[in-house]
Amino acid sequence: MATRRMTFRLYPNKQIEQSLRYHRKLHKDLYNAAVYNRFTQYQKFNHSVSYFEQQNCLPAFKEVWTEYKEINYQALQATLKRVDYTHKQIDAPKFLRNAEQLIKKASKKKRRKQAPNRKKKIKASRRWKKAQTTVSKIIRKVANQRQNWVHHVATEIVSGNSFVATEKLEVKNMTSKAKKGKRKKQKAGLNKSILDVGFGMLRSTIKYKVEQIGGVFVEVPTKKVKPSQTCPKCGHQHKKTLDVRVHECGVCGYVQDRDIAAAEVMLYWAKGNLPGLGTSLLDAESPSSTANTRTHRGSMRQLGAKKRQKSKSIGLEAETQTTGVVGLGSSCRFLFFF
Repeated sequence: MATRRMTFRLYPNKQIEQSLRYHRKLHKDLYNAAVYNRFTQYQKFNHSVSYFEQQNCLPAFKEVWTEYKEINYQALQATLKRVDYTHKQIDAPKFLRNAEQLIKKASKKKRRKQAPNRKKKIKASRRWKKAQTTVSKIIRKVANQRQNWVHHVATEIVSGNSFVATEKLEVKNMTSKAKKGKRKKQKAGLNKSILDVGFGMLRSTIKYKVEQIGGVFVEVPTKKVKPSQTCPKCGHQHKKTLDVRVHECGVCGYVQDRDIAAAEVMLYWAKGNLPGLGTSLLDAESPSSTANTRTHRGSMRQLGAKKRQKSKSIGLEAETQTTGVVGLGSSCRFLFFF
């Protein structure tokens, strides 16, 4: 017997809609207050406030802020739980690496067949064409797997966030060939791994998906901010090599995973409260390829600023803020918050 799915959408009346919006605003205020409490306690008293500590303060909090008595404890606890950074290191898919042996084997068979030669007017044999088709199928499968993975990751990020910030990566420069005598084979392997993940494709996919829902996409200037070298708590910059995977600040003593610390730097920079380096959404606008050739773009810039301001105000007033960090190895970090 076939299963048929039916979807129903419920529309609340005006009274229920106003009540829901009011409760969402209360959750948003609670979330922001919890974040501010954790930040202030650590910055001024070097005390890390945990979720359980804030959860135990809910009864006293509701006695002072009586409007929160309308909301049950489970909903408030869920909001406080979301204050914790939900981070994960997304493993590199390595589609090309996994299919590399199949490609080499199929290519070796193809080389044994009669290949076409225009100069000698030699046509390709049927066996060569068949072997070429086999190689093309494997490569096409790898490309489809990578594209499908990129869309899944981008959709997962955008589904719960309308503000995405990422460091500006120059993939072309990252995958440039190494100079002679300077670990040429190691650089070639690194370039293959970077291209296998598809950083450029992932960035562009996230950008258009965020803009499609009316969100904001910010590229943090890597050369200016230096997320991997900057401390998110005090703003002190200290150069670290790639083998150092833990951030340890010699000034304020802040210790954190390198990728998470870099994502926090991008968050604070985008919000404008990074010590030593501040910005606004208007300053964070990534320059387009034709930015240098356009001299009169004030109206478009103002229009973009108004659109971002409207999107930001709607998100802050109507939605509960959530924070998350996503890392892709040591070369690409995305941080996003609603």
